[in-house]
Amino acid sequence: MSIDPGTARRRRRERRQLLRSIAAGGATAALLGTLEAAERKAVTPASAPGQSAAGAGRLVAADGTYASVPLRKERIAAAVVQSRLLAVDPANAAAGLRANADHLCEQVDATHGYFGRKDLVAFHAFALQGWDRWDRPALERVAIEVPGPEVERLAAKAREYACWIAFGAYVRDPDWKGHLLEQYLLLRPDGTIAARHWKAFHTRNQVAGSDYFVTSVYDVHDAYVERYGLDAVIPVARTELGNIAMSSILREPELIRCMAMKGAEVVIRSGLGGYSRYDGELTSRVNRLYTLYASNALSPGNKGYFPDNGMLGRSAIFGTRGEVLDDCDVHETAIGATLDLGERRRRPAIPDVPMQLYAPIYAEYVSRFPPNGYAQRVPGSFAEAAELIEGQRRWRY
Repeated sequence: MSIDPGTARRRRRERRQLLRSIAAGGATAALLGTLEAAERKAVTPASAPGQSAAGAGRLVAADGTYASVPLRKERIAAAVVQSRLLAVDPANAAAGLRANADHLCEQVDATHGYFGRKDLVAFHAFALQGWDRWDRPALERVAIEVPGPEVERLAAKAREYACWIAFGAYVRDPDWKGHLLEQYLLLRPDGTIAARHWKAFHTRNQVAGSDYFVTSVYDVHDAYVERYGLDAVIPVARTELGNIAMSSILREPELIRCMAMKGAEVVIRSGLGGYSRYDGELTSRVNRLYTLYASNALSPGNKGYFPDNGMLGRSAIFGTRGEVLDDCDVHETAIGATLDLGERRRRPAIPDVPMQLYAPIYAEYVSRFPPNGYAQRVPGSFAEAAELIEGQRRWRY
């Protein structure tokens, strides 16, 4: 069957967008460079180390540098708060959200009071709302709007201590009606929002008959790219504390590699649901970046769950060689470390990858599930999500 030239061009364009969206590490960037070089036949000029390097239309610089802004200071004091996991009751969501926000604010106070002033304080993804097997109507009551009163409570603490605060939240966004989002938020010392990083994708089919109905970037990929651009698919916030990326995705080294290729120097990660310390150690070491891994503490009083669910604690901060700078056990606490971003900036190279080796493999790889799975229909429960996703499956494990 013949294909008209217009259709062929459209398919090539969609393929390039899909390849960009799949966090396939260095190989994806290499493949995109190969595909686009033939069309543009242009060379991106070199730039000063640590400054804007990618150039117009590029996601990764051709000369190994990356964009940044000047550091406020070379060495920053960072803390990870290992807080409890306490699910908000949808029947009394406002009170539950207020109580959890109050608790987070108390932990910010404790972090600065006992451990000394910090430039950056990071929480895990569910510190504000907890986690439960809510259906969509229940989660809509638990989810927050940004900005909103809960964010403002933490913003007031950011202003009080002149620090940056990172935390995760379920979010209702009027620009995405019908969807519920999982986002990591980064607040500046003046309380304004520096970044809102959507969860990039969900690991599917972890439990039979159950899947996640919250919308990720991958679930609405084409609409997301059309609205925000390709650079926002795997975002990096370029701040005076360094280039910061945030994610609650576990066991996905390709995603962290893509962040590093775009210039991430500090990655804030949430370690709930099966976090392995080796994950943080490996991705820090091979990408030469700092990792702040925030897990949840022992959580008595979380209705319907044991205080110890077997997958908690062990929050850690990793250095650029994968070394543990600080860690903890299972109780509510905070850990801290000094991140030498000045030294990291003196060697501002992205990961060194033999890209041409991998590009042919990734070019032929077909993901198990296609993107845009929630573009036409948004499931209302874990069971509905499992049914919808199962119908889109391309291959099985």
